[in-house]
Amino acid sequence: MGDSSGTANTDNGLSVSGAWTRGVVCAFRRLGLDVEALCDEIGIGLEVFMDTVGRLPRNASGRLWRAALAASGDRFLGLSAGEAWEARADHLVVLLLTSAESVGQGLEASLRYQELLASGRVLTLGAHPEHHALHLNKIDHGLPVTVHEVEFLALVVIKMLRFATNGRFAAREVQFQHPYRGRIQSYAHAFRCSVTFGHERTTILVDDAAWNLPLTHSSRILHSQLRGVAAGLHAALDSHHFIDTVRERIKLLLPRGKSGIEAVASALHMTPRTLQRRLQEDGTTFRALMDATRKSILLDCFERRQAPEEIMRHAGYTNPRSFRRALKRWNLDDPDDESLS
Repeated sequence: MGDSSGTANTDNGLSVSGAWTRGVVCAFRRLGLDVEALCDEIGIGLEVFMDTVGRLPRNASGRLWRAALAASGDRFLGLSAGEAWEARADHLVVLLLTSAESVGQGLEASLRYQELLASGRVLTLGAHPEHHALHLNKIDHGLPVTVHEVEFLALVVIKMLRFATNGRFAAREVQFQHPYRGRIQSYAHAFRCSVTFGHERTTILVDDAAWNLPLTHSSRILHSQLRGVAAGLHAALDSHHFIDTVRERIKLLLPRGKSGIEAVASALHMTPRTLQRRLQEDGTTFRALMDATRKSILLDCFERRQAPEEIMRHAGYTNPRSFRRALKRWNLDDPDDESLS
């Protein structure tokens, strides 16, 4: 993500690492919010947000932010949570940053593998006539990203760079895409630099002196080793992303009566042969992925107690006999034999 407007839309399954959401939860707790009650309200267990080795849908994080906003009544929740957040070198992406020789090298390394924290290019380096520009991109999927999440992320980035330089880092300016919301003194105190609003995109500007600052815990050997680990994990994550993308295309096409590999490949702008090859490289086949996706759709429809005709449509079945065979093969109850005759 990261288009010219600073906002991107996609129908891929966007996800975030539990290592990120745990930081959000801890910040909310320091603000005195009852996080357990918030999780109960949105129907997602707290353990999901605290699982640092897991990933969860971006929309789940968005729902937690909305519940926290309603509970706190804080119009500047993102800023408040960002100030409550504490920097910790507890994730590979963060260690890539802190083990580099300079701020610039650390940012370039950590941004290269940022999908290990959140799918999509949330942070990108851009051009500026005088300074180094770090763009914060909104990736909307279902629930739009709120200004609170944007302000929280911007402050987290600034505080992490302070942490990596033992407090010496200072940005030149923080430019927000959204309009001015008041309390400029609070922004200036939190970011310790000029903060302006209403720009084309959200950007953190860094001058050469700050960009070239040496990092407190720099280690060439460790940084090199971490890059190797990150490269392997990133490659594995890429394969999961491709499978997820194919699965989402299948879900979109099945209700339209399109279940063949030709239709799915066309939607992905590739040939059926290329699609099959990519899936085989990632350890599966089109037929296996189609079956798994259909079974997932059926289970979800049954849980929602949808009508048999609706279940057939969502799963892409036009023949009742084929539908019954699928139910039998997966040991699922036929919701209503007579209605499908």
